Amino acid sequence: MPRPSPVTDAVRSLFEESDRHAWSIDELHHAVRSSLGGADYSTVFRAVSGLEREGVIQRLEAGDGKAHYELHDAHHDHVRCDSCGRLAEVPGCVLAAETVAVQRATGFKVTSHKLVFTGLCPDCA
Repeated sequence: MPRPSPVTDAVRSLFEESDRHAWSIDELHHAVRSSLGGADYSTVFRAVSGLEREGVIQRLEAGDGKAHYELHDAHHDHVRCDSCGRLAEVPGCVLAAETVAVQRATGFKVTSHKLVFTGLCPDCA
């Protein structure tokens, strides 16, 4: 069992207690440093990697060249603003019916998909 880590605890708390949807490592590092008064970037990175291995959080590729992380919960899709980069959750799965069609057409058993819409958020539009 890994030893207790204030940085890992702080990262976990950010995911569990924040109303924010997705975090980059840079954003997590800044928030943890503000919360604890200091934390190495590499320590935050290791905390995120450990939580991802444990299945607590999952990596999200939003098409902006950065890895984002969110709580591993019910499947949903995402939308990203092309101007400011804001990410938002699209409730539910917009591809549920299409997944069945893909399975029928290919014979694959689809276990997941990742969909990111892009556009302009209300503030940038």
